[in-house]
Amino acid sequence: MKKLGIYIHIPFCKQKCNYCDFYSIKWDSETENKYVEAILNEIKSYKEKLNGFIADTIFFGGGTPTIVKPYNLKRIIEEINDLIAIDKNAEITIEANPNTLSDEKLTAYKEIGVNRLSIGIQSLNDEILKKIGRIHNGDEALNSIDRAKKNGFENINADVMFNIPGQTVSDVEDTIEKIIEKGIKHISFYSLKLEKGTPLYIMEQNNKIVMPEEDYEREMYYAGRSVIENHDLIQYEISNFTIKGYECKHNLKYWNQEEYIGLGPSAHSFLKNIRFSNPSDLNLYCENLQSNKLEKIIHEELSEDDLMFEYIMLRLRLTEGINIDEFNNKFSTDFMKMFENQIDYLHKNNLIDVDNSNIKLTAKGMDISNYVITIFNNSY
Repeated sequence: MKKLGIYIHIPFCKQKCNYCDFYSIKWDSETENKYVEAILNEIKSYKEKLNGFIADTIFFGGGTPTIVKPYNLKRIIEEINDLIAIDKNAEITIEANPNTLSDEKLTAYKEIGVNRLSIGIQSLNDEILKKIGRIHNGDEALNSIDRAKKNGFENINADVMFNIPGQTVSDVEDTIEKIIEKGIKHISFYSLKLEKGTPLYIMEQNNKIVMPEEDYEREMYYAGRSVIENHDLIQYEISNFTIKGYECKHNLKYWNQEEYIGLGPSAHSFLKNIRFSNPSDLNLYCENLQSNKLEKIIHEELSEDDLMFEYIMLRLRLTEGINIDEFNNKFSTDFMKMFENQIDYLHKNNLIDVDNSNIKLTAKGMDISNYVITIFNNSY
């Protein structure tokens, strides 16, 4: 059986964060019910397309999935299980805002099979949280970890953000120290990037906020990474750190160029070498599924060369890098010969490490990973 990841986009928020450009709308109960019926119909639409697959990861992302009634999440999981088998050891993740995690909901999540939480903490500094539009405070964030652990969740990720206007290195270090003290097993540690059209982007354009200088952004990253690694979490991807064995299996599918489908408005899929997505409009999404005519937006059908370059780009995000034998078998080619000049240049400049089995980014290479990827791309 082929393994398949399933992403479910839940496009509801109590309040949209000032940095977020993901598709989301304000939640209400009636719209939730309409959305769930559409999702169930979309799952049914895959009936003929997924023969021979088994789902080994399911990821509820958003938006704020923990706004939705657990009963409706259960219906979605049951419909997936009617479509294709769910592996008995499947990783089932739900993203959560700290102040939406009640004991009642956590108990319900355990009962429907959710075994991994990803909590959007971002910072424990209340002023920073207000600035970026989060609707929780630092105490609520720490309490949500305690509550999750009390209700039997061990596999917990915390999202932590740096490069926020007004943020200091000590803010970043303090946040990471405190969440690790709570027993967090996984940290996604990422830099704020201003996306066009978001409130923070507009504020920056109007000179109402000033982004940190690039050198200070790097200082925050190095300081945060140092704290994480001092607590024995290992870096396995540019922005992700974990206790061994708690890597996010679903996200590894993206970085390993494995197949997945995305359900819900704006959700993206990669199936049979085709990348496609759903429209980023809940009303249109629901209307189309009511009449059984959901049209997927085809982004690209990847050629062998496309797949090869994308595989290099994705695998270089991982600290283990590119397995040369795996690459050669996957693409029936000789990696070392094909990229001989690029490898020589990057190795001489201390941007990659090379041995007989792997090519991976050095610490210096990770800092300028986009440049390294461009060098490989220049061969086409």
